[in-house]
Amino acid sequence: MKHLFQGGRRKVAAVMAIALVASLSQVAPSSAAEKKSGGELTVGVFNQLLGSCVNPNASNSALGIMRSVYEGLFEQQEGGKIVPYLAQSMTPSADFKSWTLKLRPGIKFHDGTPLDVTALITNFQAQRGLYFAGVVGRVGLEAGTAAAAHTLGSGVAFFANAKDITPVSADTVRIDLWNGQVDFADTIYASGRQFTRAVSDFTKPDQCNTAGKGTGPFMFQKLTADEVVLVRNPNYWRKDKDGVQLPYLDKITFKYVNQPSQRVRGLVSGTLDAAQFSSGGETKHLYNVKQQKNLTLVMSPPDYYAMSMFNHAIEPFNNLDARLAVSYAYDTKTFQQLRNTYKGLSYGEVPSSIVGSRNVMYNKNGFITFNLAKAKEHVAKYKAATGKDLTFTQPVDTSAEAQASAKLFQQMMKKAGITMNISTEDTATITAKAFPAPTSGKVNTYQFYPTTLFEGTGTAFTLPFLQSNSFSAPNNLQLRGIAASSPALAQLFGAFGRVINPARFADPQQDALVWGAQYETGATRGAKLKALTKYLQETAAVLPAPSLQYGAAFSAKVKGYDTFTLASGGRGKAITNAGPAWVGVYLEK
Repeated sequence: MKHLFQGGRRKVAAVMAIALVASLSQVAPSSAAEKKSGGELTVGVFNQLLGSCVNPNASNSALGIMRSVYEGLFEQQEGGKIVPYLAQSMTPSADFKSWTLKLRPGIKFHDGTPLDVTALITNFQAQRGLYFAGVVGRVGLEAGTAAAAHTLGSGVAFFANAKDITPVSADTVRIDLWNGQVDFADTIYASGRQFTRAVSDFTKPDQCNTAGKGTGPFMFQKLTADEVVLVRNPNYWRKDKDGVQLPYLDKITFKYVNQPSQRVRGLVSGTLDAAQFSSGGETKHLYNVKQQKNLTLVMSPPDYYAMSMFNHAIEPFNNLDARLAVSYAYDTKTFQQLRNTYKGLSYGEVPSSIVGSRNVMYNKNGFITFNLAKAKEHVAKYKAATGKDLTFTQPVDTSAEAQASAKLFQQMMKKAGITMNISTEDTATITAKAFPAPTSGKVNTYQFYPTTLFEGTGTAFTLPFLQSNSFSAPNNLQLRGIAASSPALAQLFGAFGRVINPARFADPQQDALVWGAQYETGATRGAKLKALTKYLQETAAVLPAPSLQYGAAFSAKVKGYDTFTLASGGRGKAITNAGPAWVGVYLEK
């Protein structure tokens, strides 16, 4: 055996090095696909997904699940610009009343059908409520409601400015509007909530509710209130820059974990690979995440403008003094310090307007700040006018942090002589009650509804919630056209127009200001938006709260959450209220 070692130590070392490299080559990933593709994740979320159909609306982390299955015609770059996604392009006419939209080629839904002009028009008509109207026209109101009510949602009111959609070619349509609108692409994007569905979702209610078919990187395998399992779409239309088929992951399991402390424990123990959070009362838990060296926390900008909606249609907030009393009694600076700050770590911003400083509607004029003496003054005025003490009830989620925030707010009200009662319900139920199904005949009956409806830097996800009825806008003849063929259906659509008005606004002056700003296409638009903000603040239309940031925490092996590249170029937002874009997430090998 001695001859094997002839040549000394250097030759032996060289032989061993070659052997080591050969050995490693048998186990190390040898291609970009092998380095990233495969594997499973378990993610903790703080919202329940109650179904995959149009209604009820998915909130925050549940929205992130939906965005993994469904995609929209547009997406948002990290700087806020709206860019085509499933769409390839969209161009306006000179008066912004007609928009020509071209689809991106080669995209299929999970059921194998193509995303073509027929599918696009069906989606658009369903979002406007006209798919439902067509079924009702064929089989009558009762049978049509049974067959197609699942296609109705908040989009009916949200897209009320759309007049018609017509095919131009095999891949192009023209969308005509009742009023010119410069930010119509933002309306279609709908803050990431416009989903393009397979036509079979509209024809098959059970599929739509439990296993909807989109174009997204993942498909539904299981959907319950407490757990959703998504599996990889093997025919997804996108590849990464290296030509590797997306998505990378084989499966994602989303577990509903309501308590933030349990989400942190899951991350630390390894039972969760990632978890989503909100800054609303959860800063202590975000601090604990940041102390873990093997976890990474990524936060969104503070562009989510939390508020509570006063119900203007019922007592006590159909009275201006009641709204002013609560507005002056709310000490947002103290609330931010006690609920959203922990050991020097603070997320969100104390409001100085109903929207944040980066939003085009931002205006400090007329904004109400904490003043206990004025709060008591308006409490007295309310009692003098009504003979009643100022009392109201607020729905509050079941989580310990939500309850703690509500109790602090309750204490602030008490100091002003206002009684606030707490009604405990889960967030999904609260959302469903505040935005009831359009065919239910119901309206929001909460006196006071905490929510985060305003967000971003633009107006497309703010102005729709401030008008009494979307179909009452100037030049909008939708209800008149429907009434010509079916007065009963027109009455139902009139109710649809109020579905995204949880505050139940009915102020003609406010409507005029909203529509005057929304449909202004010239240089005065900015001034009109700020005038609207001033009016809303002076009339205490809503109660602003500290803005929110949303976050996601990842274990060390999870990568790719901060490099979401859009189909039309540029980077998408790393984290939104919906979480990360799971299409580009992978496990380090």
